[in-house]
Amino acid sequence: MNEPDRTQPAATDKSRIRSGEICILMATRGRPGMLAEEISTLRDNTADKAKLTLWLYVDEDDQVTREAIDGGKFPDPGFPVHWHIGPRTPGLGECHVALLNASGRVSEIYMISCDDARFETPGWDEVVRRKFAEYPDGVLLAFADDPNSSDRATYPFIGWSWVKTLGYAFPGHFPYWWEDTWIDEIGRLAGRCVKVSILIGPIGGGKGKTQRMRCVPFWTRYFQLTQIERKEEARKLIWTMHPQDKAARDATLAQMEKTYTSLKQVTEDAFSDMYCVFQEERHTALSPAERRTFSPLYLRQETVALIKLLTYAQEHIKNKNYAEALKYIEATQLGELRVHAAQDMKVECLRALGQNEEADRVAKQAMLPWPEMNTTRRVFRMLGMVANEARTVLGGFTSKRKPAPAAAKPPQQ
Repeated sequence: MNEPDRTQPAATDKSRIRSGEICILMATRGRPGMLAEEISTLRDNTADKAKLTLWLYVDEDDQVTREAIDGGKFPDPGFPVHWHIGPRTPGLGECHVALLNASGRVSEIYMISCDDARFETPGWDEVVRRKFAEYPDGVLLAFADDPNSSDRATYPFIGWSWVKTLGYAFPGHFPYWWEDTWIDEIGRLAGRCVKVSILIGPIGGGKGKTQRMRCVPFWTRYFQLTQIERKEEARKLIWTMHPQDKAARDATLAQMEKTYTSLKQVTEDAFSDMYCVFQEERHTALSPAERRTFSPLYLRQETVALIKLLTYAQEHIKNKNYAEALKYIEATQLGELRVHAAQDMKVECLRALGQNEEADRVAKQAMLPWPEMNTTRRVFRMLGMVANEARTVLGGFTSKRKPAPAAAKPPQQ
């Protein structure tokens, strides 16, 4: 495994970071009432408003929220509120990426919130600052107590050096869910994931429906099969945590390997497509008809994920790891998109594993949506060759040779 490039500027350079500043990044859509209530809890329970800033992503087509902004429905809470109006994105993570960039990346602590959360604990911000003061290298994932989640970073606070090292607060890979679970795993692998004693709960007390939710089996499996990426992200953080102390770095890397093995074992045993379907029907805000509707934004997000899965599969095939490759190929078949090359790769893996009967069945199924028309194609290729040869021959007969230029006559004396 290649070590990080130590010739680059150290991630621990804090010269541009605003000490103690907490920057909340939040996407909102069509819920100005809930958002106003959340901002009120921030106003009432924030101890040091001079060190708090709020950035909100609002979709261009969200007329409800935009009219509430223009109509002054959100009173001044005593700290800066920045409204970022932009195009609707395929997923929430991309909103947070845009907000992080717009904010200038200069805060010491970043927090990801949603627009239906209540900050219940008075002085919550000072509790968070005290915890981050224990980690001066800036690599920390802290999270609040969430009544609807068992010790997971659903309301995460992320250190400035984490953001600088990885380049993000949320990665922007998913249309819904899993962004917080992504960084939660990275934090646990790096040994820097801690709970702080503050309470943040959903407005209304219960877990609400999830916007954009569709195709849960695909996205669950995609998350599981990209676990190696989170391990590599944790490795980068560990180098940032211990750039000079080799003994501490090696010990942390060894612990990371143990944690990774444990997480991977749980992941491999945990997947159930039926349970994923249950989760989708339980939590989605979309009706069955809406989930079947063509959505360019959703398909754009799934296409990126599908390409990544097939790239992993292709690499495993090159290394003759056919059983491992099958995991990635079969994951793509849980989604809404179908790729001819994926079927061909699956047939190759099955034949290499001696499952010829299954390979024949898959190959036959592939003929239905993608008919090869081999006989027709062979005839067309032959006719094409004949046509090309005939054109060449006819061109030779019909082209006229230009006469050679006459020799110049000598001038008359």
